[in-house]
Amino acid sequence: MLPLSDTLVLDLTQVIAGPTAGQILGDMGADVIKVEPLHGEHFRPHFGGAWVPSMNRNKRGLAVNLRTAGGRDVLMRLVRKADVFMEAFVPGVMDKLGFGWETVSAENPRLVYASISGYGQTGPYSSRAGYDPCIQAEIGLMDATGPENGEMCRVGTASIDYCTGSFCAAGIAFALLGRHKTGRGQRLDLSLFDVGMHMMSHWITNYGLTGENPVRMGTSNSLLFPLRVFETRTRPIFIAGTNDAFWRLLCSALGRQDWLDDKRFASNESRIAHRAVLQPMIEAHFAAHTAEELLDKLIPAGMACGAAYRVSDVMESDHARARGSVLEITYPGIGPVKSAANPIKLSDAPVDTRRKSPTVGEHTAEIMREVGYSDAEIAALRDAKAVAVGAP
Repeated sequence: MLPLSDTLVLDLTQVIAGPTAGQILGDMGADVIKVEPLHGEHFRPHFGGAWVPSMNRNKRGLAVNLRTAGGRDVLMRLVRKADVFMEAFVPGVMDKLGFGWETVSAENPRLVYASISGYGQTGPYSSRAGYDPCIQAEIGLMDATGPENGEMCRVGTASIDYCTGSFCAAGIAFALLGRHKTGRGQRLDLSLFDVGMHMMSHWITNYGLTGENPVRMGTSNSLLFPLRVFETRTRPIFIAGTNDAFWRLLCSALGRQDWLDDKRFASNESRIAHRAVLQPMIEAHFAAHTAEELLDKLIPAGMACGAAYRVSDVMESDHARARGSVLEITYPGIGPVKSAANPIKLSDAPVDTRRKSPTVGEHTAEIMREVGYSDAEIAALRDAKAVAVGAP
């Protein structure tokens, strides 16, 4: 049995962070209801409609108009029986709609209420809308990312969004565990800003110790060397020389006793000090060999390294296939859609895809019947545009 199989989650979130959290809970067995406006969440049109399926599997779809009394009644009936309520609006929006923390916790004191926002429920930025790339800029992540002596860059995925989704799912699980002990729900206040600051933890600590900001160095790093991509005759290889032990492994595996004997390269500090001398040596050695030749020596020796693949390469790799890292689900009107599998692998509760991502309002009638609505009442609310039943 999956660990959250008796848990009802109301997921009112959109875009990436919240839906990712809801999908994790759904993968773990929760009955997750994706609550959307009648026209659907605003990311549904993106990428030919394939964006939403990538982070909304194992959910049912309910479409309600919360600006109508009928729509609010549907959601409140669900609130009274739910375990988790998730929202990702600018602070204050849910209060205006009648579903703020104080209101819903009074209706259901056992409810875990998770709020995801750009900047949190408090602080001078709390009223601002927050988006992953904006937060990347504000926390210094863009400033730390980019080519050496080049312009700052955005990280090539919505890293803060996905991390926030993971933290949200974990926070909800912790709150449910706490409820098991106390019998009470609680509110989770999670912001992209706070998660982003957490992601910059080692740079924050380094600045506190040295007063130095990160330096843009492409795939390299100002604190460790060799830690970067090196070109070969075939494809690039990333070398993670994160400590002196790995340096010795690298030299031994490549048969470069001369590097090992050179006192200028004996420690990480001295390698950084002599980077201008050592880097061209490593570049020349790697450029004379293929990636396959080098990896066949380095990997068996225990060196931390890997080929620098494109997404298309890694999706088709033997290891990704063996680990089940990529799912493929066929959607009407779209066709096969690939997405990343849940990385959580529990020995007694293997994750499976019980439901594809729902269309807008796909399960509205089914869910409404479960909270006491008759078919005639459902039809009346549909006609009043308080709910949407099935695909629009």
